[in-house]
Amino acid sequence: MKTVALLLAIASLSSTVYAVEGGQDVNWQDYPYLVEVHGCTGTVLGGNKVLLAGHCFWGTTPQQTLSLANGEAINGLSMKTLYDTDLPENEIIDVAIWTIEKNIPTSNIAFVADLNAPETKVELGDEISFIGFGRDNHIPKLGRAINTVTWMINDLSESARFDYSGTAHSVPGDSGAPILNIYNNIIGVNTSGGSTTSSGGERLRKAKDWLLQNINAWHSPTELMFTGDNTLDIQSLHVNPTNLAERQNNGTLTTGDVSVTGGTCLTDTIEPFGTCTLEMTAGQYEGKVILDDGNEITINRGKKPTPPIPPTPPTPKDGGSGGGSIGWLGLLGLLGCALRRKN
Repeated sequence: MKTVALLLAIASLSSTVYAVEGGQDVNWQDYPYLVEVHGCTGTVLGGNKVLLAGHCFWGTTPQQTLSLANGEAINGLSMKTLYDTDLPENEIIDVAIWTIEKNIPTSNIAFVADLNAPETKVELGDEISFIGFGRDNHIPKLGRAINTVTWMINDLSESARFDYSGTAHSVPGDSGAPILNIYNNIIGVNTSGGSTTSSGGERLRKAKDWLLQNINAWHSPTELMFTGDNTLDIQSLHVNPTNLAERQNNGTLTTGDVSVTGGTCLTDTIEPFGTCTLEMTAGQYEGKVILDDGNEITINRGKKPTPPIPPTPPTPKDGGSGGGSIGWLGLLGLLGCALRRKN
């Protein structure tokens, strides 16, 4: 009976997705790493991965189309989830990683908290925020809410769920919305709501190893516009410690009109969930920093050198040998013919 009750509770959450009500309206252009899909909110990680709630796709296929802040639509390819009612009760976590057909254009990102660090553990009384797509007359509308953690099960082996309350709560439209700590780092995903005071989410800490296995890439903006020098912070969501020294040394780190001149991503070993710096110099034309195979930062997209204008062929001068005019050699020939006729 316990299992049946749990499944019924999960089904009740799955039937409706949720979004922010009573929060602050925000401009989607300021959060290009958020996507709207299938009545849910997703967060771009590692270029072509999207973090969201597992129940958003329960009973559907992952070949859905997501909407971006720039108005573009991109198709999904595959999905991995811990939301599986065949799992033991203490292993069901309402999260998913969705792989998209190409990198999603983002000029800024939200880092995932260091889920291995003790200080990132969710505690009662913590202030958190979440950002999601509410629905006004069935039209998604992005909003942000600040809440306080009011309930949780401290034994991580038992449950990943925690609840939070405040002046804003979830309404249909935003399951999967990122839950952020006071440093604006992602610690969970929003999964439930509906009351006028509280909402609930899943702690990512319990799913940290699973997340790394299904992302295993650098996490960074994918589109930047600048010339000259720039320093960028990026995050490793790889399973193992890594850096970018090998790619720099073998010449595969950059192409086009950009170079990486230094930074801790080259000199230090970066642990999973760790961050490092890339020091770059860009010219005025397009270039790429290739962090992983297929995972790139495009600099100054579309800016190409103007091709040279081909020279115009010279126009023959009057009296030249072209264009039907008679040159001096031709005149001498005519004169010779005339003299022969006289003789």
